[in-house]
Amino acid sequence: MPNFDFKFQDVIEEANDVVVITKAFPFSAPGPEIVYVNQAFTELTGYSFDEAVGGNPRMLQMRDTDPETRRIIREALIKQEPVRVTIRNYNKLGIGYWIEMSILPLRDDNGEVTHFAAIERDVTESKEREIELSEMSLRDPLSGLLNRRGFDQKMEMALSHFYETGETFSVLAMDIDHFKAVNDQHGHHSGDAVIQRVAELSKKAFHASGCVGRTGGEEFTIILGGKTQEEAKPMAEYLRMMIERSVIATDKGSIKVTMSLGVSQVDPTDKESSEVLIRADTALYKAKHSGRNQVCLYQPDSEVPALRLPGTVV
Repeated sequence: MPNFDFKFQDVIEEANDVVVITKAFPFSAPGPEIVYVNQAFTELTGYSFDEAVGGNPRMLQMRDTDPETRRIIREALIKQEPVRVTIRNYNKLGIGYWIEMSILPLRDDNGEVTHFAAIERDVTESKEREIELSEMSLRDPLSGLLNRRGFDQKMEMALSHFYETGETFSVLAMDIDHFKAVNDQHGHHSGDAVIQRVAELSKKAFHASGCVGRTGGEEFTIILGGKTQEEAKPMAEYLRMMIERSVIATDKGSIKVTMSLGVSQVDPTDKESSEVLIRADTALYKAKHSGRNQVCLYQPDSEVPALRLPGTVV
């Protein structure tokens, strides 16, 4: 063993990375008890040495701290194995930050685990950039709404929640009437202004209760949690009237448009979220072929429309 003329504690105390040492037992509340934190910990969290020691690392967590990550940590502690995770914690003021954390078991001379050491690095900047890029990949840049990929993810979540809880949901399929004519007569910049206005009104109507996506050129889809299709219909009608009454200012003059909407609700027999979407699209086509600018509910005897290509206008 080399002879060092310095103490390792001095190195840990001055390290840029956070170091937290806890007792190994008990690992359930009120444990694991913190017995040491370094200066980097106090600078990152705002908790002093005396405030931290005697507490446990859960004081840095809140309700939205990922439960799966916490489960992984707990299982590693039970098995007395090293573990490395990235987790969101909160400082003394309740401000969130991200850390990359490695937890190592510390053993005594008999090989028994007596403590755990957590070495943590603040990765907030890189993690938030990663989240921002991920969210951007799920958003339509023109409207700011979810794109097809983002909306499909929300649909899968809604269907899973339905399986787990039985709480119903409905889907609105929406299409701007005669949108090709808007582009042909007024230009694509005006068409973009129409898309943005419809997106704005859709978010205004459903921000508290729905999930809104732009899932095609002039096509929008909305999830309404906890609503049957009968309950969703007046909400869809409200949005239809908002759009019909709206005057959209463009560099080519003012434009008015209308929307056709189809509504369907999830069914216990649905195996995939696409089944709900197909029914909503069927109801949408009924609205289109019945004169446009109206809301139609899915009816079991409705005919499923032929598959349309993106950009097809009816």
